[in-house]
Amino acid sequence: MRAPLDIVFLLLPNFSMIALYSALEPLRVANRFAGELFAWRFASPDGEAVTASNGIPVSVSAALPAMSRPNLVMVCSSYDHQYAISANLRSGLRRLDAAGVWLGGLDTGSIVLAEAGVLNGRRATCHWETLSAMREDYPRVSVSDALFEIDGPRMTSSGGTAPLDMMLTWIGSLHGRELATRVADTLVHARHADAPGGTRIPARTRYGVDDDALLAAISAMENHLEDTLRLEDVADAAGVSPRQLERRFKRLLGMPPMRFYLSLRLERAEHLLMYSRLSVRDAGLASGFASIAQFSRAYRTRYGLSPSQHRRKIAADRGI
Repeated sequence: MRAPLDIVFLLLPNFSMIALYSALEPLRVANRFAGELFAWRFASPDGEAVTASNGIPVSVSAALPAMSRPNLVMVCSSYDHQYAISANLRSGLRRLDAAGVWLGGLDTGSIVLAEAGVLNGRRATCHWETLSAMREDYPRVSVSDALFEIDGPRMTSSGGTAPLDMMLTWIGSLHGRELATRVADTLVHARHADAPGGTRIPARTRYGVDDDALLAAISAMENHLEDTLRLEDVADAAGVSPRQLERRFKRLLGMPPMRFYLSLRLERAEHLLMYSRLSVRDAGLASGFASIAQFSRAYRTRYGLSPSQHRRKIAADRGI
């Protein structure tokens, strides 16, 4: 009988518990139906217990340097991932890569892999809040907005419950679709499909609107946060006149389209300040602001703090 695949979940401080369990439970259920296909254990960079973002501590069985050679190491992290990255963690992941170990990332775990250089030339995804930062900081990685990506010996997921879809797809590739479907049914999971969609809830659901022209306008805005469009360009993408677009936005979303557009750009800027290494100036430019003064005024109006003040507050709140 073939030995079960050895999977290590490498836990980093404040990792996402829901992402971890979404990856782990399909393995457990697959074993229930098909025997011991998978074995798993928890590890941390230093061998110490790790506390999840919900405050629950999880004990581990090994430190990263002391792990025997597993088949797959899945890096589990969430916010604050950048503060857990160290030279030892980077070198440890590179050693695993050199040894032929499959590597995966849950939520922002893919950013940790990118920092170690083991995603260069690969497709990868991460939590939607950090997608912009990952694209800016790691241009050699092909960052997608899919729920998950499996590219050769690399598996990355956007977090939340998306790892469930990723593991079901992986189980299906190893042991057949029938087993994967049976596992999905047991977990009462109906989303599992060959085209899992994007990392973020679609705009139709997110904003509670069912107007095709307005949704086309939002899509055009979201695709042009750095190289901003004029109102006329957005209306043209939506297939309506600027005046019609103004009326639709005010009626369905309670604000003019260009104010909505500004809110999208400021949301992107906030995520870049939180998660990327970009300077305040470059975060503003990447969000469509022509000058630091313009960026600071708009940001202060939205958040009550300047971009640099907000970045310092985020770091202070995290105890950094």
